[in-house]
Amino acid sequence: MWQRLRQFREASRSPSPEDDALADAHLSSALLALFRAQHPRDIAHSAATARWLIERRHNDPDPDLLAAALLHDIAKGEQRRGDRVAYVLAATFDPLPRILGSQSSALAWRSALWRSHTHSESGAALLAQAGATPRTIELTRLHHAKGHRDGMLALLQEADAAS
Repeated sequence: MWQRLRQFREASRSPSPEDDALADAHLSSALLALFRAQHPRDIAHSAATARWLIERRHNDPDPDLLAAALLHDIAKGEQRRGDRVAYVLAATFDPLPRILGSQSSALAWRSALWRSHTHSESGAALLAQAGATPRTIELTRLHHAKGHRDGMLALLQEADAAS
């Protein structure tokens, strides 16, 4: 719960020039365009996720891990803070199947919840179209998956949760 409160508090942080420089140093031009197209709070969060890995020296052997850290939330799109809070609460208490709706134009919050729910798969598809490596695509697609025995995925998940 404390982690979620910290994330909520930090969600209003704007991206910095250092965030852009970090992405510029680790992403190809096509992937950099996806990074820069994210919502500002996702840019700041993704850069913080990559920075968490760098500070712990997890960037040396594998550029795919850093690319996935920088791009794991590219498909969340425009969402109000309340939409994100609603998603976390719904996921925690498990009424998601009853309230998710990708076709709902009458209730924008339902579409936002749907994007949050499907952003891993949608982001992986965007990365594939942009020419990302298969490993970066896989890490992005699985970054919310549980029960995998993949050490690199576990690092990404830990960094995501910490930032």
